[in-house]
Amino acid sequence: MATILVALQFNGGNAGIIPERTVAIANKLNDYQLGVHCKDKNHDLGFHVLPVGGSYNFKFVVDPFVHNTLYFCFFSWTTGGHYFNIYVQTRDLCSYCYWEIVASGPCLVWKDNRQCYNWNQPTKIA
Repeated sequence: MATILVALQFNGGNAGIIPERTVAIANKLNDYQLGVHCKDKNHDLGFHVLPVGGSYNFKFVVDPFVHNTLYFCFFSWTTGGHYFNIYVQTRDLCSYCYWEIVASGPCLVWKDNRQCYNWNQPTKIA
């Protein structure tokens, strides 16, 4: 079974058994470049700077059995910075997840809907 899963993953990752996802992030801040740094527990995707109106995307394969795939990003611009869980497998049903980043929070645009979210709350270290 493991051999089949590895073979499917190396065969483009989109064989129907191991679904591939794309996250696209668009800078919709009116006057600021947007810094984006995304990662999951095993992959650091690096820091990217998006001009106003610019975008960045990345692809990955979700876990079809455990359903715990999570990617989070730190978004920064001149007047602030915030964290957000940009892909949560149990929340996000999209295979192409298009996010518009505005100062008040990220908005997922999917099908004919636009769902805006609050930024993650800052964590307090005791």
